[in-house]
Amino acid sequence: MGLFLTLLYILTAYLGPQTLWGPLADFHMEIIVASLATLASLHALGRSRMFSIPQTYALGGMIISVFMSMLFTGWLGSVPMAVMSFIPNIFAYFLILTNFRKKRHLQMLIAVLAFVCVFTIARGYMAIRAGDELSPYLIGQGTDSGGVFRLRGLAFINDPNDFAQLMASLIPCLFLFWKKGSTPRNVLLVLVPSVILIFGMYLTHSRGGMLALLAVILFASRRKIGTIAASIMAGLGFAGATVLGWSGGRDVSVEAGSDRMEAWSTGLGLIKEHPLFGVGYLRFSEYFYITAHNTVVVCAAELGMFGLFWWLMFVFPTIRDAYVCSKDPAADEAKEEEDEYSYAMAYAARKPEPVAEMRLQPAGHPAEMTMSRGALQPDMTPAAAGTPMHLMGVDDEDERLPAEEIRRIAGLMPICLVGYFVAGWFLSRAYIMTLFIYGGMVQVIYRWALDQDLAPPRMKSLKIAQYAAMLAVALIAVVYVALRLDHLVGH
Repeated sequence: MGLFLTLLYILTAYLGPQTLWGPLADFHMEIIVASLATLASLHALGRSRMFSIPQTYALGGMIISVFMSMLFTGWLGSVPMAVMSFIPNIFAYFLILTNFRKKRHLQMLIAVLAFVCVFTIARGYMAIRAGDELSPYLIGQGTDSGGVFRLRGLAFINDPNDFAQLMASLIPCLFLFWKKGSTPRNVLLVLVPSVILIFGMYLTHSRGGMLALLAVILFASRRKIGTIAASIMAGLGFAGATVLGWSGGRDVSVEAGSDRMEAWSTGLGLIKEHPLFGVGYLRFSEYFYITAHNTVVVCAAELGMFGLFWWLMFVFPTIRDAYVCSKDPAADEAKEEEDEYSYAMAYAARKPEPVAEMRLQPAGHPAEMTMSRGALQPDMTPAAAGTPMHLMGVDDEDERLPAEEIRRIAGLMPICLVGYFVAGWFLSRAYIMTLFIYGGMVQVIYRWALDQDLAPPRMKSLKIAQYAAMLAVALIAVVYVALRLDHLVGH
């Protein structure tokens, strides 16, 4: 029940309560669904292991950041509203950690997000065909050649750029449904939805979305065809998108983005004036006529460097966990075995007694030989030792997929995050639910990998804090350098 209510909560959040519930939306159905999902998930809270995950505490730090950012604005009445506005965004993370145990659970989540996208594309396209200028799924924007209608969603994705960001990052996740050798299934569940999402991205006319899609193509194909060939493919894709009028008549150039450069400059000014706790959650638009159009800038300007630090405390280990799960350790293991064999032979030559006591194991025996300073000892896996899995801390309800499948699924998440963050460099949605959904998915997969010893242990919180602090300074420096280069080029 917790799984179903979680999916219903996410569907309500993205489609909007009015769209899904109609007149019942007046009863705050999103709050009711969230409350029911929480109650249905309480029994599984312990097995989620969320309190052993550094990202969980990072989200707690972000809540404090929102609180402090509004507290220092001097308007105490805004504090509860800001905190209650922020919490639903991260709520999906905890529900996913608690209720998602199997591959099909993640597939159901992706199916819900894909349904949201396809539904929105269909409604927007019909509005375009009908010339319905008042449709909530369209927004008009003037261009040098006249004007263009841009597709958008509702609720969390009520901006064309936000909707494009969701679709660009969701396309890699569709490959969760991929099954080798099953062409009809792959065409129906992966390729056709991908084409529909790309068409939807075109209707948003989002320049940031276009760059995010090209980054996804580059990152996904570089291992198959090489970095140079992948870069050429991405370049051809950019040229093709330009010819097709992807941007809707708007230039894709530094000059065309001058207003965004001004927004970045304003953001850096706000960071300088309010470095610790920022100007307040979601208050950037009070200082400039458009939003910052950069996730890092808007986070640091609104929540200060304190808030950016906690945001990176969530983002950095999420990216790291996604990467290490997808890495194939075969080459490293071969090198380690070779080094271990050499060390064992040298040890045997010096002290033959422990080696004489060794018993040769048949090929494929579960026991592995490890070296200590004293002797060679068998390192028995839980299965080999006969220890019940539940006593080894492994939850029987978690799915035990083959190692190759776990790495394949995990390999989709870095590509997904590349699409999300490339778009995020040009967007201001630092706290949107999409990020925390992907963060929850990464942790579900990482939990599978840990249970089968396919991934290294989690990073220590102190180490993460050090990297987060350095990244916070480095990212602000990158924005500053970009502004200086834009100033030099412009003059």
